[in-house]
Amino acid sequence: MTEVPQPPVADSWARIDAWLAVHAPAAAARLNPGADPAALAAAERVLGIPLPADLAASLARHNGADPDVEVLPDLRLLPVDGVVAQWELRNQVEAELREDEGEGEDEGEGEDEGEDEALAPQEHPYWDRLWIPVAHFQGDLDVIDMRPGPGQGRLGWSGHDGSGSFGDGAWPSFGAYLAAVAQVLMTGEAAPGAPGRFDDPYVGPDGELLWGWLPTGGLRGTAEENGYRRAPVGLPS
Repeated sequence: MTEVPQPPVADSWARIDAWLAVHAPAAAARLNPGADPAALAAAERVLGIPLPADLAASLARHNGADPDVEVLPDLRLLPVDGVVAQWELRNQVEAELREDEGEGEDEGEGEDEGEDEALAPQEHPYWDRLWIPVAHFQGDLDVIDMRPGPGQGRLGWSGHDGSGSFGDGAWPSFGAYLAAVAQVLMTGEAAPGAPGRFDDPYVGPDGELLWGWLPTGGLRGTAEENGYRRAPVGLPS
């Protein structure tokens, strides 16, 4: 995975916030204020590990966002209580799946030797307790992989009905993703080494930000016909 330059998360958010305040104030209003340090500490007690540093810094700046809007491309950010709730839910589902698999093996014991590998460790199982949720949409999660090893800290995806995915399109870190968003808004160019390009940003007449033009909610025609325009690059001089 190509290394992506990563400034501090607070710096990336400062650039994103400055751009939103000028060009998309309605989108800026969708972001929550920073989480209370006590809430972050409480989350870490439940998780049993420190929050990933990039995620903790992001939550300290913005404790998630409006769940119905993608202020950032492809991510609907969770607040800290949502991080914990989704983590606990996946642990529960994983435990139930393993219990069901175990019961199935007991019932068929002796019938097919060699089929007792269902619970063997996998590189990307359905769920791992060291995957920390960042964003959520319709049961799917964007997660930070905190398992030990060379991939620790990468930002990947965990489907509600499948295994984790940390291959093509995965980011080396959540901080690298935020830096790339800031880079696109401020310069119009993709960050060097980014795993892919974001959809083009558009700004609506009400100050909302839309990543990619896909007519929904009764909208028809082009972006311009609906009052949207390609988002300006950078800040006024």
